[in-house]
Amino acid sequence: MNLALTNGKVFIKGKLVKTNVLIQGSKIKKITSSKIKAIHEIDCKGKIILPGAIDAHVHFRTPGFEYKEDFFTGSLSALHGGITTIMDMPNTNPVTSTIKTRDVKIKLAEKNCLTNFYIYMAALNSNLEEISKAKNLRAVKLYYGSTTGNILMNKKSEIEKLFKLAKKKGFVVSVHAEDEEIMKQNSEKFRGNSNPEIHAKIRNEESEAKAISEILSIQQIIGNKIHIAHISSEKGLALVKKAKKRMNGNKVTCEVTPHHLFLDSSDYKKLGNLMKCNPSIKEAKHRKALLNGLKNGAIDIVATDHAPHSREEKTQDYWKSPSGIPGEETMLPLLLDAVNKKQISLKKIVEAVAENPAGIFGWKNKGFIKTGFDADLVIINMNGKTKIEDKKLFTKAGYSPWNKKTLKAMVENTIIGGQVFG
Repeated sequence: MNLALTNGKVFIKGKLVKTNVLIQGSKIKKITSSKIKAIHEIDCKGKIILPGAIDAHVHFRTPGFEYKEDFFTGSLSALHGGITTIMDMPNTNPVTSTIKTRDVKIKLAEKNCLTNFYIYMAALNSNLEEISKAKNLRAVKLYYGSTTGNILMNKKSEIEKLFKLAKKKGFVVSVHAEDEEIMKQNSEKFRGNSNPEIHAKIRNEESEAKAISEILSIQQIIGNKIHIAHISSEKGLALVKKAKKRMNGNKVTCEVTPHHLFLDSSDYKKLGNLMKCNPSIKEAKHRKALLNGLKNGAIDIVATDHAPHSREEKTQDYWKSPSGIPGEETMLPLLLDAVNKKQISLKKIVEAVAENPAGIFGWKNKGFIKTGFDADLVIINMNGKTKIEDKKLFTKAGYSPWNKKTLKAMVENTIIGGQVFG
């Protein structure tokens, strides 16, 4: 592809600069204020050009649950949401816990995924030898508490071995941090209640805080890189902030999801199980703490935890309804709408969805708009409008907690490796 992006404002070194971008093949060839000629041109007047988003946490459900989502529909959703790279979680069927199952999944993604991708391996009490032999590992997923798929690893001795292996091989351990015993006790306590609001009481702040505390106590001794996924509580965030200061570096990082940033427990009355997810969406004070954490840098990245299920599954009784919220198409519009509302800066959003994920997970030549970097870009109309409508979503789930909501900001084009979509 020989493509010029002209007359737009390009996000470079923390600010928007009026300049032109020349794409040659799959790379950014030149960034210049001078006129440039190319076979193809997109006039970006009135638009901004950002690095493509890197979503470090998705569930595209392949193999085994393709009726919920697959690599094609999931990545198509990502494209429409300005996401150019995804990192897919291992709780599929079979679980991605061996070199063989990971290789099979990689081949499926190579054939069907429209975006750049990475496939996580799951850490189990029985597969550390497989992980030690696996090549090109950016990150491994540790489920300290049960969630969809019930893949648990919460034996201290095995976690210590995993962390030592991670330090040796240089991969990140991404952790689903909830305490199993607390959740079991709370489940028994509320067993006779089917109101979706109890989800925040079962998977409560104490469950997350205890798990994070225990995980960080092991990491402190070993010193490997650890990433706390989908943080959801004020206490949990405080523990991560403390660990960051103690480690004095980038060995402890964390993420937040859009649904934990923009929803709180008052929304259960309207949305019910459609907002049931793990960890739970909690009271408003947690949402506010998370937004502040993103603004002040305590939270490193935003990731969707895109976890689709069929509408039929989600409308079952609370105890039968699976946890998960789709989010590929809505993450960037929600965040940019928050920028327009002056709730957060554009600089912080670009750091959280592009620059920091690239750094944490080792995506070289991505996350920034620089000469020689991959031409993974997104063209945004900050004055445009995105109306979220269930029937127009590309995810197989076909629903969103933000159905009928209109956001100020619109993804106009997504460019991956120089190829234009939208």
